[in-house]
Amino acid sequence: MLLFVGLSAATWSFFHSFFITHFWQKLQHRKWPSLGPYSRLIYVIFSSVSLLGVFGWWRTLPQALLWNWPGPWQYLRLAGILSAMVFFVLGAAAYDNRAFLGLRQLANHLRGIDGGQPEFSRKGVLARVRHPWYTGTILFFVFAMPVTDVNLVWRLVFIAYTLIGTEIEEKKLSVEWGDQYVQYKKEVGRFLPW
Repeated sequence: MLLFVGLSAATWSFFHSFFITHFWQKLQHRKWPSLGPYSRLIYVIFSSVSLLGVFGWWRTLPQALLWNWPGPWQYLRLAGILSAMVFFVLGAAAYDNRAFLGLRQLANHLRGIDGGQPEFSRKGVLARVRHPWYTGTILFFVFAMPVTDVNLVWRLVFIAYTLIGTEIEEKKLSVEWGDQYVQYKKEVGRFLPW
């Protein structure tokens, strides 16, 4: 059973990354050009619904409790969760959330505007951390809930996926923004300020 949990988490992770690659985007533009303005929104909906489905299945599985953050460990857990929330909120304040969800692209298309490439931004938390949402995600997976055999497997897979996915995204962003992003990587920490 735990093997299937790990495989399902890894499969979801693979497709989540694959459907955002330059390769897929070029293929989609060539085969289904009319989907262009909707592609990000479709990606977000597909990712969210499929992840909810996988989580729903995992919740039905029998689970053995491994760690429940006893006694003073609760304070560490609370600090970890609060830190994750801070990174999520600061990231939301810095990102263009409408573009992230695909709503800006759709609105631009409906108005007949070519949205073009999103602007490179170092505002807010992005002046100190390149990937605040990934930092929040890792903290959340470590501290969010009591640890069971089932959620330990998917937590480890998703933490590994976040680390690997960050590396893949860094390469993609370096291609998209060139020297500007390469310099940004030298000046700003990936997950934590430095």
